[in-house]
Amino acid sequence: MKKILILAFILLPTLIQAAGIQVSPSKMDFTVEIGGEVVVKEIVVVNPTADVQVFEVYPDEFSEIIKANPASFTLEAGARKTVMVEVDPADIEGPSKIIQTNFSVLGKPLVKSRLQTNTGVKVPMSITINNKLIKIDSNNKISAELFYLLLIIVAFGSGLVTYFLKHRKRK
Repeated sequence: MKKILILAFILLPTLIQAAGIQVSPSKMDFTVEIGGEVVVKEIVVVNPTADVQVFEVYPDEFSEIIKANPASFTLEAGARKTVMVEVDPADIEGPSKIIQTNFSVLGKPLVKSRLQTNTGVKVPMSITINNKLIKIDSNNKISAELFYLLLIIVAFGSGLVTYFLKHRKRK
């Protein structure tokens, strides 16, 4: 029994090192506007193991707006790869909101060995979606700032007209 425990303690550090994967940053925050441009951020994936590994990267949810480039790649031992994470707000509709999901990075050894260990990291993602467009009708759109500016001008103008009409009647 002692021999098994000693063998387990000797092999345990090797197993933990074989199950290694490093990803930075540890969290991603995006801010996009509905109908706006694609927002791109980078993550760096490092293979700290002694094995060549195949990596797959993908969002856990919202795959229609979140993409990874490249989505799959191979890394030599100790190598690193920069992955571009894109959020495309072109297909998003509705009010302003915040959505949260995880971005998964999975690695598995390229060569089949006695012990097949797959590793994975989940990077939390937060996407703040701003809706700056107010639909007037199905064909025309104006920005919220312009809409409120016009509303203030109309309110100020009607106040001025009311003031002058009241003063005109007194004279």
